[in-house]
Amino acid sequence: MKEQNFLLGVNYWPRKTAMFMWRQFDRAAIDEDMAIISDLGLSFVRIFLLWEDFQPTPKSVPAVMLDRLVELLQTADEKNIKVVVTLFAGHLCGMNWLPPWMLLASTDLNQSPVFSSGKVRFNRIKNQYAEAEIMEGQIYFVKEVANAVSGHPALFSWDLGNEPSRWSISFDNFAVEIWLQAMTDTLKEKDDSLPLTLSFHLGDLGRGKGLTPALAAKYLDYLSINGQPQDIPWAEDPLSPTLPSFLGSVVRWLGKGPVMVKEFGLATESILPGPRDSDPGREVDRLLVSEEDAALFTENTLSHLKRSHLMGAFWKSYGDYHPTIWKWPPLDKRKTERFSGLVRYDGTPKVAASVFKSGPTALGVEEISSEWLALTHEEYYQDPNQHLRRLYGRFRECCSLP
Repeated sequence: MKEQNFLLGVNYWPRKTAMFMWRQFDRAAIDEDMAIISDLGLSFVRIFLLWEDFQPTPKSVPAVMLDRLVELLQTADEKNIKVVVTLFAGHLCGMNWLPPWMLLASTDLNQSPVFSSGKVRFNRIKNQYAEAEIMEGQIYFVKEVANAVSGHPALFSWDLGNEPSRWSISFDNFAVEIWLQAMTDTLKEKDDSLPLTLSFHLGDLGRGKGLTPALAAKYLDYLSINGQPQDIPWAEDPLSPTLPSFLGSVVRWLGKGPVMVKEFGLATESILPGPRDSDPGREVDRLLVSEEDAALFTENTLSHLKRSHLMGAFWKSYGDYHPTIWKWPPLDKRKTERFSGLVRYDGTPKVAASVFKSGPTALGVEEISSEWLALTHEEYYQDPNQHLRRLYGRFRECCSLP
């Protein structure tokens, strides 16, 4: 993949429909949002093809959904915005979003909740690497989407999945490699010019088998990592601006290729009127900071990412969600998801948005030293969780932060 300037983008769902965008498609609202995103100085958005909406059965991809995808791409193109299309959006905002044909009749209360067929469930999930019928369905889906939009000028890259190990884990390298090869070959057959990626999460860095950065890098043009502070148990300071650059640097080291941070950001205290929150929820969902603190975090984070020579970064969410949908899943249980946007629910920019508009500055002219990586991959995988904790401390020292 050719080296490019530091890329800045945002993950996109509309403020008034959130993850139900494709079912309640509003072209006018999307047009307004894309104009705001462009005014913020952002040139990239990442969208998610909610799996059940786009593939309700293994052999059906509704034409109306493909038409809506084309409309969104056209709207983005009119605003000179490039789009990363996430194909298998099975995990979003702490919840799995899956079609019913991916679910078993039995339940598992220890897994993330599943939204399927209009309600939250705890059905066990089939393994996409272990069942040939599922892979055949995925290949069919990829072909249908690629046939509909390949060659569109707004397309920047394909993302094979948002944290796929949240719903399917396999420690069989051969099975995972077969899946990677099938998906990438299908996309490359249609258009081999579009870069391919896949978005990892922290848990993927603790496994030496299956879907690892090294294995994925054999088939993908760049790797991506989602790094939210509440997902990192060994981070002493979850608000540290070094966390995203550290995770990106670890993925780059393991995969030996370019890396994009596809999700970072902080939820902020709302300054707009809205209903009182009668359910405070879990402690992790009460992590709200001031807009000024979020802006400082953003400026420092982007600077560290640039110093680490990562490809770029996408803010967690385009906009805060309107109070009228706070009772919808997952916003009913996860308060921070309501307020994680770069703009408020009325579309006005937050303080952090000005940082994106002006672009990241350099905290220091020097790049971050790689002295913190004094071990081999084999040594790392002997105890990855302990090594991550130790390496993060060394990384912070190299960043000249306490």
